[in-house]
Amino acid sequence: MSIPPSKSELPRRLDARKLAQREQKLSGTVPLAQLERLKAAVESVEEGVQADLEFARDLHGHFTVTGHLHGAVTLLCQRCLQPMPVPVEGEFHWGIVWSEERGKALPKDLDPVIQDSDELELYEVLEDEILLNLPMVAYHDEECVASEHFHAGEESAGEDEQRENPFKVLEQLKGSSGKS
Repeated sequence: MSIPPSKSELPRRLDARKLAQREQKLSGTVPLAQLERLKAAVESVEEGVQADLEFARDLHGHFTVTGHLHGAVTLLCQRCLQPMPVPVEGEFHWGIVWSEERGKALPKDLDPVIQDSDELELYEVLEDEILLNLPMVAYHDEECVASEHFHAGEESAGEDEQRENPFKVLEQLKGSSGKS
């Protein structure tokens, strides 16, 4: 019995140069246990993140990785401060280099990823990509509980103002001082 590719784990480290020379494709998940920075940035991570990677060399000889990732996290709604599920998706196009100088020489459409040893720390680079694709602020699409309370508070405040105007005393004083 074999495990379907969508459920298999991606390797933690790999030699991107060799995979690009062979034009390999990888598909799998980054295990939840390996996403420590992501877990610290969100309320929870629903499951491991799925990624599809395609290694190649472009016309200029650059080692490239094109891919797509998706997963789901839980963030706090900034209106009601209640947990809300948020899908995370991202497309990326990396240029694999071995120094910052080579990264600066890459075309603008390639994001430099430095493989500073024999192997690339794939989980770390994919986690960076996930973090970059998180929304800056999370809000429920529909009205949430906090905004309902806010609007109800505005209405009751308006009714209170109509009942008792605190400036009514000033109005009476101004009216009485103008008569003398």
